[in-house]
Amino acid sequence: MLSLWHQAGVLAADAGNPLSTADTSSPRETLRGFVETLNQGHAQVREIITSYLGSSRLYLSAAERTEVDHVLERIELARRTLNLSELPAALSGSLSTYRVLQLKEVIDRIELPAFEAIPDAAAMQSEQFKRWSLPGTEITIALVEQGPRAGEYLFSPQTVGRLPEFYRRIKHLPYRPAATAGWYESYRYGGAGLRRLIPYKWMMALPDWAKVLILDQPVWRWFGMVMVLLAAAGLFRLIRRAAAAWAKRGSGSELRSRWSQVAWVIAMLILIPVVIHVLVENLRLSGHVLEVATLSLWGIFTLMLTWAVWLTSTVLAESVVASQQLLAGSIDSQLIRLGMRLVATILSVTILVIGAQQLGIPAYSVIAGLGVGGIAVALAAKDSLANLLGSLLIMFEKPFRVGHWIKVGNTEGIVESIGFRSTRIRTFYNSLISIPSNQLVNTTVDNMAMRQRRAVRTVLHVSYTTPADKVEQFVAAIKQLIEKSPYTYKEWFRIRLDDFGDYGLHILVNFLLEVSDNSVEQAERQRILLEILKLAETMDIQFAIPPRMPSGENTSGQDSHSLPQ
Repeated sequence: MLSLWHQAGVLAADAGNPLSTADTSSPRETLRGFVETLNQGHAQVREIITSYLGSSRLYLSAAERTEVDHVLERIELARRTLNLSELPAALSGSLSTYRVLQLKEVIDRIELPAFEAIPDAAAMQSEQFKRWSLPGTEITIALVEQGPRAGEYLFSPQTVGRLPEFYRRIKHLPYRPAATAGWYESYRYGGAGLRRLIPYKWMMALPDWAKVLILDQPVWRWFGMVMVLLAAAGLFRLIRRAAAAWAKRGSGSELRSRWSQVAWVIAMLILIPVVIHVLVENLRLSGHVLEVATLSLWGIFTLMLTWAVWLTSTVLAESVVASQQLLAGSIDSQLIRLGMRLVATILSVTILVIGAQQLGIPAYSVIAGLGVGGIAVALAAKDSLANLLGSLLIMFEKPFRVGHWIKVGNTEGIVESIGFRSTRIRTFYNSLISIPSNQLVNTTVDNMAMRQRRAVRTVLHVSYTTPADKVEQFVAAIKQLIEKSPYTYKEWFRIRLDDFGDYGLHILVNFLLEVSDNSVEQAERQRILLEILKLAETMDIQFAIPPRMPSGENTSGQDSHSLPQ
């Protein structure tokens, strides 16, 4: 009675409840649900094909399309009885229907025990091993121990993986009475199918030579694959040419060229899934050709998506730099590029891990491979990594910027660029020096451009023949000049008679200029020194002449040490 109730429940659920699921509570219900669901589906398919072939229509009617949808729902119910966890996610959708029909072909050719003899849920409670095999076969229904389908009895992953082998071994055997004969072969070589673009009648009317099998695919399917790939390649080439032509128009051709690369990579990312859909759903590839083609195309898609992320991050960084009118080698520009590369790296690793899982490669294998590869790269490029870390310290701490005048050891010049490996300095001899970033952060950097005030210090050598009161007036006049100058720091300066020299009186002139620009500093320094020289001329102050210099050579009356020519 319980068995009849379960059977009636399955049939009623299939007929009236579109949300019904396969009963997988025991090996008995799993096997019964699989067999009965497909038997009913096959009967519906035969009725649809008979009606369709007896008509003059190229395509199915609306009512027939609805019936086909119901059949597909039944196949989905049967597919739910298979544990597909070990199939690559990229293939599970396309391979699952083949596996369902292969299993049905095997079951239709072997003797099945009575359903009452198959253990139910109560019988399996007392079993030590929660699995049951069809007598005389390796077809096993096992309890799922963990995961989203834990507690269900499904055809085991090992069984699902070996179904092509089982089918090859039994396909020469005759069908059992009332079996659903030929469904798998019809689906396998049926081409575009009942609800596809190409009419099913055309597929049936193909000449015999077009149905000859090469690598388990009929000849017509190979022609179809070539046409699809050629069409995709031609469309891709047109898109690439259009993107290249767009990149050459207008200003900013370099940035446009990079955006054009992003455009045709995105076009490739759109074309690949379309090609896969046509090959799988319309041409209906099968066997090893299906697996190789699908996995290869999805592998290319994963690599192209990773490349697209890197290209897009680079182009976005350069676009931001250009829009903000930042210097190409400045720290802010490098930080924008670094941020984009960091985001791209995280996204790329995520894409590679997820893509590998879709292709059937465990995530831990990919992560372990990336980890081992990262360690190998780190050991081989430790100096480069040290320079990279040094560059990051420079970018975040900002001890100097592009355009700053700095001194590093014996090197002095203007910073031209700050890269991820080195900093380039243009010396005052117009040579270009590259200093590794690791060395730069471990040495003293004197940033002349960061001075809030620029010191000016010189000593005037006044002749001993100058009267003391005139010297005092000269010192006072220089102080007044410093106080009135718009760029001098008024809170501190030193103007005084400082010492008695070997050949003249030493007057110290020491003050600060409140300027932030080197060119303004030089101009103001010259202006003040010229004003001091004019004061000396007005007050008839004679500068001392060094003993080694002939008096005729110092026509201006100034000391070469104080104002070099």
